[in-house]
Amino acid sequence: MMNVCAGLVKIIKKYDKRTGALLRLPFIQEVLNQPFFKIDVLNKLVKECEVILSILFTNDWSSISEDFEEDECGSMSGNENKETLMHVPKELDEIENMENTFTKLTLSALRSLEEIRGRSSTVSIFSLPPLHN
Repeated sequence: MMNVCAGLVKIIKKYDKRTGALLRLPFIQEVLNQPFFKIDVLNKLVKECEVILSILFTNDWSSISEDFEEDECGSMSGNENKETLMHVPKELDEIENMENTFTKLTLSALRSLEEIRGRSSTVSIFSLPPLHN
């Protein structure tokens, strides 16, 4: 898939330079509007993750397990605590899955952006400057 994307980027770059049609410009503008490209969106996601993790890890796990053990009759509070403890691993798996998805999408977008903004073999007035100088 990477070879296909790299080839497509090269074809579009050549076409833009020869014709001046700027096919890449709308694509770049679309990439710039994606959530993975905006720092404020990433900061918001990081803060939300920090809040969730602080809630998960600041709970007094020993008091929860003591409450569960002290309730010998198996009343609703013990069942609720057990359900809460069972939901935590599922939520952690969901968080890790989302994190992996966002990481993959971000890396893919950065690779595409680097290809688009990469050094060109033919320089013209329509060439974009490289991403890294």
